[in-house]
Amino acid sequence: MSCSCRKGAQIEKLLSPQVEELLKLLQQNPGAFELLLEVVNSFRPTDPPAVKAERIFLAVKDMVELKLLSPAKIEKVTAALNGLLFSSNEKDRGNLLEVLVSKLGPFYAEFPYRRVNQCKVFKKSRKLSDKEIDVAFSSKRTLELHECKSNMVRQWRGPLSRKSKRGGKLHFLNQLPQLCKNGKRVVPVCSGLDGEMAVEYLKLVFKFYRFKQVKIVGREKLLEKLKKKRKLLK
Repeated sequence: MSCSCRKGAQIEKLLSPQVEELLKLLQQNPGAFELLLEVVNSFRPTDPPAVKAERIFLAVKDMVELKLLSPAKIEKVTAALNGLLFSSNEKDRGNLLEVLVSKLGPFYAEFPYRRVNQCKVFKKSRKLSDKEIDVAFSSKRTLELHECKSNMVRQWRGPLSRKSKRGGKLHFLNQLPQLCKNGKRVVPVCSGLDGEMAVEYLKLVFKFYRFKQVKIVGREKLLEKLKKKRKLLK
């Protein structure tokens, strides 16, 4: 019996002006994609304003010096990053990632597909858990389920026991292919803004905890998809 992800939200719920502005810049400046997302990835809620401002300044400076960004766009990019990282809405940073995954995916499911945001996994009429799936792609043969964390290393560095809040979510995702067998292929995915080195580290962590079923999507894979699609906003 196939599993499904239901009772979700509309993607418009995730689109604040700050998120839309940064999405627009990512779409218009694919060369600066990795450095822009590195700034968001490195953000800590406890960082003092001066640290956030310095990170933004240095990142924009690097983009211009590497000729990834036109000097004419310095003010606009700085304002967009300030708007996101100094936003009073603490969910904006996570929402940016969820929208990116929603717009650039699927990564494993085939076409055509249906996308659902912030949904719960059901097997027939039975809800398997109250744990929320951030983004789901459902096609004829595949159900692709994403847990989105803008900084995956910070989130998944352990301990990741079944009883812990963080570990419990990964254990649930890892067992879904077995729980949903004899139906659609279920592909659990952890997606984030982390770079290649962080993704390799996470693969070792997941191997240690035997999360064999969970795939990882970092910013390199997001960039690959952006180069193919180049459309993040209507």
